[in-house]
Amino acid sequence: MSDNITPVEAKVPVGQKAAFGAGHFILNVLPGTLGVFIQFFLLTAWGVDPLWAGLLGGLPRVFDAITDPIMGFITDNTKSRWGRRRPYIFFGSILSGILFFLMWQLDDNASESYIIWHVMILQLLFLIGNTMFATPLVGLGYEMTPDYHERTRLMAFSNTMGQIAWMIVPWLYVIIPDTETFSTKPEGVRTMALIVGSMTVIFGILPSLFCKGMDAGQMEDRERISFKTLAKNLKKLWEGILQVSKNKPFMKLCGATFLVFNGFQLVAAFGVFIIVFYMYNGSYDMAGTWPAWFNTINAIITAFIVIPIISKIATKIGKRNAFLLSTFLSIVGYVLKWWGFDVELNEQFNQTALGQSLTEGLGAVFNFLNPYLERIGASWFTINVEDGVPWLIFLPIPLFAFGMGGLFTLMMSMTADVCDLDELENGLPRKEGTFGAIYWLMVKLGQSIALVLSGVILSIVGFVPDADVQTIETMTNLRIADIIVPAGTAAIAFMVMWRYNLDENRVNEIGKELKRRKVKPKALSSSAYLAHKNFSFESLNLQPEREYDLDYSQKSSSEIKTLFAATLKQGLHGICFSPYEEGQDLTDHLTEEQVSRRMRIIKPYTKWVRSFSCTKGNEYIPQFAKKNNLQTVVGAWISYDKQNNEVEIKKLVSLAKAGMVDIAVVGNEVLLRSELSVEEVIAYLKRVKSLIPKDIPVAYVDSYYIFDQYPSLMEATDVILINCYPFWEGADINVSTAYLRYMYRLIEVRAKGKPVIVSETGWPSDGECTENAVPSKVNAMKYFINVQNWSSKEDIPMFYFSSFDESWKIHHEGDVGQRWGIWNEKEKLKFK
Repeated sequence: MSDNITPVEAKVPVGQKAAFGAGHFILNVLPGTLGVFIQFFLLTAWGVDPLWAGLLGGLPRVFDAITDPIMGFITDNTKSRWGRRRPYIFFGSILSGILFFLMWQLDDNASESYIIWHVMILQLLFLIGNTMFATPLVGLGYEMTPDYHERTRLMAFSNTMGQIAWMIVPWLYVIIPDTETFSTKPEGVRTMALIVGSMTVIFGILPSLFCKGMDAGQMEDRERISFKTLAKNLKKLWEGILQVSKNKPFMKLCGATFLVFNGFQLVAAFGVFIIVFYMYNGSYDMAGTWPAWFNTINAIITAFIVIPIISKIATKIGKRNAFLLSTFLSIVGYVLKWWGFDVELNEQFNQTALGQSLTEGLGAVFNFLNPYLERIGASWFTINVEDGVPWLIFLPIPLFAFGMGGLFTLMMSMTADVCDLDELENGLPRKEGTFGAIYWLMVKLGQSIALVLSGVILSIVGFVPDADVQTIETMTNLRIADIIVPAGTAAIAFMVMWRYNLDENRVNEIGKELKRRKVKPKALSSSAYLAHKNFSFESLNLQPEREYDLDYSQKSSSEIKTLFAATLKQGLHGICFSPYEEGQDLTDHLTEEQVSRRMRIIKPYTKWVRSFSCTKGNEYIPQFAKKNNLQTVVGAWISYDKQNNEVEIKKLVSLAKAGMVDIAVVGNEVLLRSELSVEEVIAYLKRVKSLIPKDIPVAYVDSYYIFDQYPSLMEATDVILINCYPFWEGADINVSTAYLRYMYRLIEVRAKGKPVIVSETGWPSDGECTENAVPSKVNAMKYFINVQNWSSKEDIPMFYFSSFDESWKIHHEGDVGQRWGIWNEKEKLKFK
């Protein structure tokens, strides 16, 4: 059971939920009505050939599926004062309503060819408007709240309102042919099209007026959309689709939805055939309104019982477990249909006292209602109980309703979680529209397949549409298919989701990390890089160099992890050694054991080790490095504390004379911190040179631009050690390594032949952003791979910062300061 309480600011107000739900009502009523009109009334009202009706139902779905990702890309990258989604929802609902109405304004005596072209053209235009409405609406729902459980509650509320559509749609089969309501079927279709089109405009615009999505005003990295950028936009669209398709949790959601929904859709019409041809021997008159009542009660139970239960369960046991439970219950429900639709069992139940009592009660209710129904012209709504009531067909509904009720409530909520994961791994802009479009693309393609396979199954079992009766063998096989198909696809979906691992804890961790990214850090005086940006990289027109910088646009996080592991295995020139354990700080004395243990961890991956001090146990670092056959850059920590400087220098000289030092460093970023003058630093350098063996180079470490400001520093050192941090200067990850090379080349030109070594560079895996520089595990891996490519190919000596995360740095550089290690504070590799 979850102990997390939804923050007040993350709760979606009831009014917004209702408005969003109104949009979902339209999302369900439009395709439901369209399917009834095309698949049934084109045939029965206008006499269109079934083949052409099938093509009118199937071909536009392909077009619809293609337009969804395009619309998703457009809405994800839209910039407007009204947000990314709402303008499209507003105009899309109006366009959809008008075009749906016009599509069905067909004369009673219109020719078949005219009807086909009219419906085809108007349907394509309608689908453009519907995509313009539906795709942004789905994306809006994913971003209305960042809370794990509130997302489920929002989707539960909206899907409950969506189910109202399925309480209405089945009655179109009954209302439109009713001669007391409409004089002809075409008149009924035209009138219902007006009603549905009007509802679309009225209810469809409500989300655009009252729902609030994510504040995208300052969202970075969105694409400019225009005819001039069409080619680039299409390329970015394709790259986005590839990124989404490599998101394993999302593909599990798509796969499970494809299986559960289309397994249900494939046999959706079978229930009507079984009721009419098996239970009532092919008599539509005797079957009456039972097929409509069966679907309506299914929708009512789903909306008002199943969805609230699933929403509640999901907050207790998690979304994945709730899905597995609801899918299992639906399988049980599908199996129970065998007995629920059994004629003899229904007859036996009707003979029981309970059955007779229920039938008499139902008859009394409609005997009371019938005069009123006749008065308002709704006699088609009545139930005739003279031939008995098939009570048992309703018993499996509360169980198999969990399949569809749980599916979209949970899957849409989990897709919102996946959008967070995608932002974490791939950065901005967020792609709710693209995720929603691809999710529904899978659903629509599945529907097309289900329509085809449904006909195939009917043909296989020997079902004859024009026959007045069907054989017992045909109906038995159809009943078996009605159970095996949805139960089988649900069972496969159960297995697909078994290893889904994006749980509440992980989603909350992602949310916290994304929230930190959005916070611009304060300039901390102790972290001098934040206050000493020397160059504007924007003015340098930096671009990635593909010789060194990989193109990650089509690589998943798992592929990047594989590249990182391979790069690390190839080995580094050097690494900055970070010895302090969790809870330690610079005042603590390091132990031989902790230095030795960490040295053994990094030994397989580096040739050199760099240390920063020679006291308080730091003197063990070069000693254990030499024991592990590693070369050393040993630093004496100097500052304004002149007394401590003497202790550091004395120990550095001692280690050098003992053969523990390959490069001696006097001071690290002292000038950057403004603790000593350049003259004082040079004096220390000269002094150390005079005290240690002549074959050991002496150097000073500071930010690259300090050497540009003080040429005398380069003259005073044997080698030039520069710290280069594109992150601290706010460089976007895509140009960060190009900026590093700029830093290096700037100093290399001024070095007059002296060796230049990158003494520190790295990228944090978490924490606060610095301008356009975003810390994340993926970005840290990208930076590591690219800088190592450059270092290796150009033979640039470079020390990567750093080996291990160190918590003491949080007090100096904020949370981001403790996230620079390749290994974490527990000495576990972070990127695997």
